[in-house]
Amino acid sequence: MAATKRDYYEAGVSGGGVFEGQSLCVNFLTTESYSAEYVVLRARRLNTFTSVTAYLHAVDGSNKPTGSALATSQTIAGAEISTSVGPVTFTFGTSYTVSSGIQYAIVVIVAGGGAFNWFDWWIDNTGGFRRGVNTGSWTMFSNRSHWFQVWGSDPTRQINLSSPTDTDTGVTVQPLLQWSIDGVGAQDGDLLDIYIRKDDSNFTGADLIGDLVDATLNSNLQIISGLEYNSIYYWQVQAANSAEGYDILVTSSIWSFTTLVFAPPTVSIDGSGNPTGLNNMVTLKRIVVAANNSIFYET
Repeated sequence: MAATKRDYYEAGVSGGGVFEGQSLCVNFLTTESYSAEYVVLRARRLNTFTSVTAYLHAVDGSNKPTGSALATSQTIAGAEISTSVGPVTFTFGTSYTVSSGIQYAIVVIVAGGGAFNWFDWWIDNTGGFRRGVNTGSWTMFSNRSHWFQVWGSDPTRQINLSSPTDTDTGVTVQPLLQWSIDGVGAQDGDLLDIYIRKDDSNFTGADLIGDLVDATLNSNLQIISGLEYNSIYYWQVQAANSAEGYDILVTSSIWSFTTLVFAPPTVSIDGSGNPTGLNNMVTLKRIVVAANNSIFYET
């Protein structure tokens, strides 16, 4: 699912300097559980510093950052930060699932720089509960609040493929593709695009299935025609929502399967490899498939 803005504070009238030896943090109370993917801070570069990194931390009983980072962003070179105030995006290398109604802290640490050579993080003058650090101890830095956004996605909403199993072999050329949408499940307006391609895990050519299907009504699709024997097929299911401009919301993994080998009758041979002259073809008048895996036929 595409990340959306979850928790935020979007006010600021001036900068608050972050430089080596004087890191800052902003606390926020989550309003829901989600997978935090990146944070956006409103800031600028004042003169020069080496680099800046953002971290997601748990907080202690005094709302001060504690323990190791729950998530760590990429390190941005100071020279890449504009000297004009604007949004700066810090993307976590691995997202972290935050719980609803819990305090967390965004910690910003700068390498290099000093007084008037810093990452200028925008703050306001209306009060708040933000903290800073100096020489390793977190203390109250200011009663002013920092501008931030936390963007995340719902980690429980996933498309899981189930059949045919991944790398399965001997699959019929008319397989029943099956999947499930876990977590909150399919929502009104969700449409599924089922991709299936022969020998093409990138789905670069024309797809065998052209129509979208309603996610609330379908968790499987019977393939009627188009598949060939003894071939590898890759398939994937994506969900989009009409109310959100058909942007891709959820994408499954890419699985593959190999269709069964169709072996036409061959000449019967004996143990020495010589033809027996026997007819190995039988004409059936009638065939009946019954319960308990029983098959009856009449010759």
